[in-house]
Amino acid sequence: MDQFVYLIEETRNRLRAAFQAAAGKPAVQTSIAAALQDLADLQGQLELQRMTASAEQVAALSGILNGAIAAVSNDISMFLVGDLQKIRAQLDPSSGLPGRSLNSLPGEPDPIGTGPQTPGGNGPSRPSDPSETFTWDAPQRPVISAAGSQFRRVNGPVVMALQLALSRSGQAVDPDGDFGGVTGSALRRWQSANGFAPSNGITVEQWIKLTGVSPPSLFDLCLGVTSDFEGTKFDKVVGNFDGAGLTFGLIGFTLVNGELKQLLTTIERLKPGCLSEAFGALHTELLTALDLPETKKIAWANSVSLGPTRSEVTEPWKKAFSRLGTYPENRRAQMERARSIYWETACKHLDQFIPTIKVRSDLDAALWYDTAVQNRLDETERKSLAAIGASVATGTSLREQFAEAIAAGSSTAWKEDVKRRKLTFVAGSGVVHGSTYNLNAWGLTGRAITAKELSAPSPIADLVASGAVAWNTDILLPDPESGEANGTDVVSPVMSMPSTGTSPHAAWPLYDKFRVFADGLGLRHITVDELLFLGGQDRSGRCASLNTYPPEKLWTNIGPTAAIIDKLRGDVGAAVRLLSLYRSPKYNTCIQGSAANSFHMQYKAIDFVMQTGNPASWSSKLRAYRANGMFKGGIGVYGTFVHVDTRGENKDWTG
Repeated sequence: MDQFVYLIEETRNRLRAAFQAAAGKPAVQTSIAAALQDLADLQGQLELQRMTASAEQVAALSGILNGAIAAVSNDISMFLVGDLQKIRAQLDPSSGLPGRSLNSLPGEPDPIGTGPQTPGGNGPSRPSDPSETFTWDAPQRPVISAAGSQFRRVNGPVVMALQLALSRSGQAVDPDGDFGGVTGSALRRWQSANGFAPSNGITVEQWIKLTGVSPPSLFDLCLGVTSDFEGTKFDKVVGNFDGAGLTFGLIGFTLVNGELKQLLTTIERLKPGCLSEAFGALHTELLTALDLPETKKIAWANSVSLGPTRSEVTEPWKKAFSRLGTYPENRRAQMERARSIYWETACKHLDQFIPTIKVRSDLDAALWYDTAVQNRLDETERKSLAAIGASVATGTSLREQFAEAIAAGSSTAWKEDVKRRKLTFVAGSGVVHGSTYNLNAWGLTGRAITAKELSAPSPIADLVASGAVAWNTDILLPDPESGEANGTDVVSPVMSMPSTGTSPHAAWPLYDKFRVFADGLGLRHITVDELLFLGGQDRSGRCASLNTYPPEKLWTNIGPTAAIIDKLRGDVGAAVRLLSLYRSPKYNTCIQGSAANSFHMQYKAIDFVMQTGNPASWSSKLRAYRANGMFKGGIGVYGTFVHVDTRGENKDWTG
């Protein structure tokens, strides 16, 4: 029954994502909402019975899935359709009982296909149907984890997607792509709050529940390692340290080989005018440099490179590339080209150099992806690699021979670097650029892979791109929320200390339940009682006693906003006083000048003051958080306080 309930929950997560994707299509959303209600009813029956799912209930879930697939197929997302079909395939209608995946315990290998892994990553015998070798369906299978203090920390787009999802769930995490202590603590808090045992990693089941999308694809996992080897980020540019001209972006798109031009062309296609916007007066010079002959490209790159190794880039070029890096279209284009160009090349290498009679592992895919990004193979090298692949060697032995051969064909200056990188994929560990890697933590374990995994798109690309906020897209016009300027709950900015006695809200019947909810947010500086502050004007005057505590259905709305204030309080190192949070409709109407549709009524807004600084400095920090993808929302700057909300779109105003 546990596995059957898991499938219900997985279906629910997919339908929630589909409901959001169907924005603007009310008929489709209505169908999805009906399916979600049917799922709730079905799970309720199971919980009442506390027994194995009956044939009727399995058939009911199958019927819900059929209806959902039909609804989602209505021009929403074929990827979500595929997810739903995959869940449906795990039910066995002929017997009326859950199929093989349901019969497996969570975390156990599928009884069909993989078999036990052998030391060295050689994997099992090849199954009759390669597509059954591995799926992400095992709910307890780890996705990524903290690597341990002795190893290189896991980082890259997968971690960034995790951080963005944690931030939106109410955890204050910088989406910097680095799986450090703050991210680990936030993940454990989220796990505890959602009924999971706290751990140093995230499982498939947890990933789906947290992000609402499928776990990272094999491409995503391989990209994470290679991008870290390359040492670049979405917004980083480096000078002509290696003879490739300028190098920009996640996997090092270079000027000399034309990849930088192709990337910039893709970004411009996704957002017309963005290059002139980001580069300003440098735009014409950039376009000219992209089309220069190779020798002149090198000369131009040298002219804008700094330092003894030419690894740095002069201003204002560095700032212009960094500005371009803030665009969502930049992240999307980089993910797109990293897959369409280099991943496709890696898959061709796999087909060319590892015969289909041999089992291929995720480490094989990672090795060839890194090769596609770092190395150009000439005809002589290809023949040598094909001969190695045709030998009897498999697993670690085969990868080691490939690694040595690829390194041998590299230029003398980079031979050692190439060798260290490639040998890291042999058994999943190694030292590159002075850091020790444990690729298990990066999600690469030496398991057998399938053709479906090689062709799977990236489910995290949209999430990663959504975290980027273009530098000049904020709306600077007055917002309806600015009407609160004359009537907000402004009081003297004297900081109050958290109560050490009985809570003033203890008489509220839902107080204990709210306290459990608030504890799950992992806030380090904001107390439960502060989240329940009813406002200064609720205490006396014509608006006295008109406010109420937030309805339970709105509680989760305050998490992301409170997380932002919590981070601000920690970063600035000064006390914060929360002036206004939830407002009931009656209370909001009573406050003179309040916005009719104030986000305070949705429990998404906080007005605050700080012990040091001023509204301009506080709002500047908030804008920096927002530009880094921590939230999307409004920032209102008033004479004595600041308003912040997480409405889902960026707006700035003064009042």
